[in-house]
Amino acid sequence: MNHDALVAVARAVFEAAGGTPIDPDYVLPADIPLELSGEAVRARLCVFTDNRGAEMAMRPDLTLPVAQREAARLEAGPSAKTYTYAARAFRLPAAPDDPFEFTQVGLERFGYAADPAADAELFALVHRAVEACGVSPKAIVTGDLAIFPAFIDALDLPPVTTDLLKRAFRQEGGVRAVLDAASRPLDTDVLAALDAPDAQVALGAVLTARDVPLVGARSLAEIIGGLRARRAAIEAGGLPDAARAALLALREVDCPLSDAPATLSALAKTYGLTSADAALGAFASRVEKIFGLVPGARRTAEFRAGFGRRFTYYDGFVFEVLADGLASTQPVAAGGRYDGLIAGLSGARVSATGIGGVVRPDRMVRVRRTGA
Repeated sequence: MNHDALVAVARAVFEAAGGTPIDPDYVLPADIPLELSGEAVRARLCVFTDNRGAEMAMRPDLTLPVAQREAARLEAGPSAKTYTYAARAFRLPAAPDDPFEFTQVGLERFGYAADPAADAELFALVHRAVEACGVSPKAIVTGDLAIFPAFIDALDLPPVTTDLLKRAFRQEGGVRAVLDAASRPLDTDVLAALDAPDAQVALGAVLTARDVPLVGARSLAEIIGGLRARRAAIEAGGLPDAARAALLALREVDCPLSDAPATLSALAKTYGLTSADAALGAFASRVEKIFGLVPGARRTAEFRAGFGRRFTYYDGFVFEVLADGLASTQPVAAGGRYDGLIAGLSGARVSATGIGGVVRPDRMVRVRRTGA
């Protein structure tokens, strides 16, 4: 099958699931993807200034503009809705052989129950679309962005420390950086910049003097927020050794998905984190339901505790489907839960559960061409 045929096959799978076809806006206000995308994605955004001087961005995926439209629709009142699409997205390539412009075929569901059964159903639907396109998954990487916060809450740390760790989890290498620096005071010049009348200008000067670039990274405002949170956490007593050990152990969990419920439960028991039991129970239920719908996932699926931060609007179950012949940064399909996204886009005026998944026909063409 060529690219167009793969698009048609995948779209038929998602349309059969009851989705309303949609082709959302190509261009978004740049602050939307800048605020809601992880650092790895921000560096790949296609940003420009329009005739009014406003900073805009080409849609880097379809979830954001679909959710933006859904947030506007929900202003009239809550109701469940499913959308499907086959449309172009735009990102600077992650690999030399990736295109700048590519098609995503996907499905987004809003306002339905946020439970393990819904997550498993979405997973199975995306898996079915991949197989319908004649591609066999080599591996499926999964994560759950609710587990780490549940462990942090169970540690009963001061609120400033809890907030700092949750924020760090959203940044590549952030947890390790916080753990390494938890008891180390901030440098004098950094502290002076944080207390300066214009902290952004002052910190910018410090970073320039240290030859630290900001291209594709967090904004100065975000860095200042993180540094102030770290200072507050240090002043609150830092991180106890037991909490450090628990988070380091969780950070290293990388195992077959079938082993993950027992591994995480044993870890919580070791460190006495009983208040994480609800999140772990939901996780175990989802794993059981996934294997019930997709038995082959017992062989291909794995779990990584730190997986799932490319787009920071995800806040629950996440997964990527990998295939032979492509790098681990080039999944042929992906999906996840983003229950806080609608509230974030609407300024918390409305909220709705959300979950979605996409397939990448351009990558599947290459997999099929190699005979993998």
